[in-house]
Amino acid sequence: MENRLLAGARTECPHITRLIIILSITLILFGCSKPQAAEVSKPAPPAKVENTVKETELAMIKLTPQAEQRLGIETAATAIQSVAETRSFAGEIVLPPDRTTSVATPMAGTLDNSPGAPIVGLFVRKGQPLFRVTPFLSPERDVRLQLERDVTAAQTKVEAARVRLNRAEQLLRDKAGSEKSVQQSREELDLAENELKAARARLERFDSKPLTSDYEVTITAPRDGMITKVFTNPGQSVAGGAPLLEIANLSSLWIRVPVYVGDLRELAPNQSARIHNLADAPGAATKSARPVKAPPTADPLANTADLYFEIANTDSSWRPGQRMGVTLSLKGTTESLVVPWSAVVYDINGGAWVYETTAPQTYVRRRIEIARVVGSLAVLNRGPAVGAKVAITGVAELFGTEFSTGK
Repeated sequence: MENRLLAGARTECPHITRLIIILSITLILFGCSKPQAAEVSKPAPPAKVENTVKETELAMIKLTPQAEQRLGIETAATAIQSVAETRSFAGEIVLPPDRTTSVATPMAGTLDNSPGAPIVGLFVRKGQPLFRVTPFLSPERDVRLQLERDVTAAQTKVEAARVRLNRAEQLLRDKAGSEKSVQQSREELDLAENELKAARARLERFDSKPLTSDYEVTITAPRDGMITKVFTNPGQSVAGGAPLLEIANLSSLWIRVPVYVGDLRELAPNQSARIHNLADAPGAATKSARPVKAPPTADPLANTADLYFEIANTDSSWRPGQRMGVTLSLKGTTESLVVPWSAVVYDINGGAWVYETTAPQTYVRRRIEIARVVGSLAVLNRGPAVGAKVAITGVAELFGTEFSTGK
């Protein structure tokens, strides 16, 4: 029995050995092919950056001494200085209360329908005709009777003058009169005929317009300015003292600046304001506005008090109701990194830069971040190190040289 078991084991052992070998080879092949499959299924990167240039490794401009002298490049060092603190507010342009003039009719009448009728937005000069008013007559019951008597009297004068003229001419023919008498009689007849013509015209006008007089009153502009309101139209009947239009002088305007009451004590007193557009970048052109004494106004809901400044508007670039940016100085000062404003150049995307000199005739463009501009200094939040030399003249020429836009 034992011999049979040993013989069976010897018979099955080669089969088991072959099975183990086959399984081992399969595992080895599977293990070798797995990394290759993973490598094939690896996704491509979504983006690839080539020719990378760091901002700290921007182009370096090297000039010859002759070129630097020809461009007139001068440098100045960045420094830490005490500069006045400023704060920007939003202001509204308003019309001063004494710059509006109301024009009224001095009497009751009818406005003339002339082609030069005033319209809103028209600029007028002092003394320029605006309206012509034909006054009304007092509605008396015997006005027509009086006009008819005037016509009859004028007719009588004409007939009498004609008789005298005929008599004077007859005496002249009979050589009993003179040429002077004939001439005087003819002049009297002409005057009588003119009076008759005027009397008949007044009667006809009364029949067509019983309450209208035969003369007109011209209303002129009392001052230079722009017509902002018109209350009547040509051809309209108006009462005495009725307003016709309003004229506003826009040569100077006020700017109302609402300030939080808690900030009023921090503002420098009696200072001038710098006016600019709300979207202007630091360093943009501004206009100066002087403080004015105005009626005290405030907004209790917003907890603000109003400051008023006056600004010239001779070019009519601003108008009432327009919102503007207003920059005011505070009482305190602060230590900040500053560079001359002339050293700053802007790129096409609005980025601010300066050109730092790192070696003789060598300039490198450095990015800066401007907080505000105070006078001729640009106050920086970020910029070159303190003491770095930056170009303050010829900056535009350096920028053009770097980007091949200069000559």
